[in-house]
Amino acid sequence: MRRRRHRPRRVLRAVALAAVAPALAAAPAAAHLQVRPAQVAPGDPVLWSVLVPSEEATGTRRIELAVPKDVLPFSYERTPGWTRRLRMNADGSVRAIVWRGRASSDELATFRFLASAPERAGTIAWKALQTYGDGSMVRWIGSPDSDFPASTTTVSTSVARENAGGEGAAAPAPGRPQAAAARPDWVARGLALVALLAVVAFIAAVRKRTTPYRALRPRVEP
Repeated sequence: MRRRRHRPRRVLRAVALAAVAPALAAAPAAAHLQVRPAQVAPGDPVLWSVLVPSEEATGTRRIELAVPKDVLPFSYERTPGWTRRLRMNADGSVRAIVWRGRASSDELATFRFLASAPERAGTIAWKALQTYGDGSMVRWIGSPDSDFPASTTTVSTSVARENAGGEGAAAPAPGRPQAAAARPDWVARGLALVALLAVVAFIAAVRKRTTPYRALRPRVEP
């Protein structure tokens, strides 16, 4: 009597994948609330963008963004259809920014503002609360590997300065000390001083040459 051979395992795996594939294809990809840029220079004035996708049928109605420590907002872009309110700390710094409005389920809401990055290098987390039209809330405050991660930004000295809004000093050229940027100003001042001294010397020489001729003129008695 012949033994019945078992089907290869790879055949069973293929059947299992074929059964699960339609469900995987139907599942929508999760879109996370993000704050950009992902990398900034220390102490640099930056134009920040808050990207808020709506994945619920009722749409987004409210966003509260906690401002990380040592991030200093100073100007905000008006977003049509949305209002903005600031929550302040006791020292007068901005603790959170709250936007209220309406975004449909397939709409991407974008909010922008100018703020100075922290002076120290490292990673900052942007914790946020997203409230939908039905009152449900998503708390974007978790770690990067969680289901609802907080958006993060790396502060690094290797990143070029943005100087958004013209609020910061221009960065020196790579590989040159900051004092070198002031050299052209001192050169111009030196050249101006030399030119001024040359003019003074010329005037003095002319006066010296004309004085003897004036002394030889006959004096006319009244």
